[in-house]
Amino acid sequence: MLYFVVIIVQLLSYSTCTHKYVRDVDSTIVEEIKHSPTASYLLELYAPWCSHCRRLEPIYEELAKEIQQMASTVEEYSNVRVVRVDATVYSDVANKFDVRGYPTIKFIRGGDIEHTFTYEDDRTKVAILEFIKRVNGPSLRWLSSIGKFTQARSKHDVFFILISRQQDSSQQSHSENDDDHGNTADDKLIELYKDMANRYLSQSYFYATNASTIIQTYFSKYKQPVEIFAVKSEGFYRYDPQDSHISLEQFFINEKSPTYAEVTIGNIHDMIVTRKLLIIYGYKPSNDDKNYRQEVKNQIGAYALSTSKQTRSYIQFCFTTDLDLLSNIAVWTLPEPLIFLYNSSTHYYGYYLLSPKEQITDKHIDHLVENQHEIIIHPGNTFVKRLFRPFWELYRTVVLMFIEAPFISMLVVGLPAAVISIVCYFLCCLPSESSAKEQQRKDGGESEEDEEDEASERILNVQPKFIENFKKPKDAKDIPTWPQHPELLNEQKTTQEKKRD
Repeated sequence: MLYFVVIIVQLLSYSTCTHKYVRDVDSTIVEEIKHSPTASYLLELYAPWCSHCRRLEPIYEELAKEIQQMASTVEEYSNVRVVRVDATVYSDVANKFDVRGYPTIKFIRGGDIEHTFTYEDDRTKVAILEFIKRVNGPSLRWLSSIGKFTQARSKHDVFFILISRQQDSSQQSHSENDDDHGNTADDKLIELYKDMANRYLSQSYFYATNASTIIQTYFSKYKQPVEIFAVKSEGFYRYDPQDSHISLEQFFINEKSPTYAEVTIGNIHDMIVTRKLLIIYGYKPSNDDKNYRQEVKNQIGAYALSTSKQTRSYIQFCFTTDLDLLSNIAVWTLPEPLIFLYNSSTHYYGYYLLSPKEQITDKHIDHLVENQHEIIIHPGNTFVKRLFRPFWELYRTVVLMFIEAPFISMLVVGLPAAVISIVCYFLCCLPSESSAKEQQRKDGGESEEDEEDEASERILNVQPKFIENFKKPKDAKDIPTWPQHPELLNEQKTTQEKKRD
């Protein structure tokens, strides 16, 4: 019942805006994409009753407007079409793109409808634009000078690069275009890197270079012919092919996030699959003590960068302003500001609540890291937590519903509650006919047995009128009767005689 109430609230509170830059399409979009080999499509599949879709609607419109404005000056946006489709009406389109939640954003490049990229990051205009830049370009980008390398570092918090010390131009064409698998270890490493770039293009940037100026300036201490690095703001981290404990894919999963990353609903799963200790600073950017919260955030970030070489293999430092993410792990509302510790291997958590104006130093963070086993004591994935989690999510849904549309929520929830209350009152509270008679008998002091006895007496005492004038004929004889047993005689006694006995 509550599920339908929530749907009704969302339908009533859904406000459609005029779409000037986003094109609403129907099921014919599939054939349109197939017959457009030079165009790329950013497709949103939404549901009218979804609150997340409603919040994304103005952002998506602004995104389409900005793409249209940049299309004349930036070549990579000239072929992008921004469209949306109602997945509840055109379910065949939703099935085609394997939609499992709303909203779902897909990017289809060059008419290849079987190979699409799904957007899973934060639903902001800047983040979606960055996603389009990644997936609309080549899977492997070539860096030919220090200027381009420096520009890449300034644009991205993290990217991956393949370094090749072969100076001939054939290496570049081999890295970008050759699909034949090589026989040497270096060739196999190059092929693995190209395959990873194709599969994870939507999550990060992948570069390659053989420019001697870049190698001598930044990678001179490394001597292998072919090497792969994760480039971050604080330094470079090399992938070791000889380490059998970590594959190239696992290396990518561990290093694709910045050393001090912001946790959102789109990347929290990426943090958990690293199986590291997550140290998350959670706070609300309110006006009260805003400077203090920012100072704590900067202090933890400085500590993370300074100790990254020692701690990056088993600790991921993060921050977030979305405390609901942390509350969903704990399955109860957490206070703030706090430092939340989560062991992604054991799924246990703990937290350190910051007192007002408490100054955080490196010694405090060292103490948290050293005594993590004393802090991380709460289970986050037990049977009881899994059993209680649906009720918690339902509670959060109802609370969010009343926050977004309080008056309509009160109206829609109040009316069914009133109707149900009235029905229950008539079914359970009003006296029935039998109960009224029972009450009347109690008030009159008569029992049910007494009424039955009186009724039987009335029946026995009734004699037909024709018996009074009946005369026995002279020739009539009495009919002999069998002697009756005393018990039968007792049964024939009247009720009054039984009472007297």
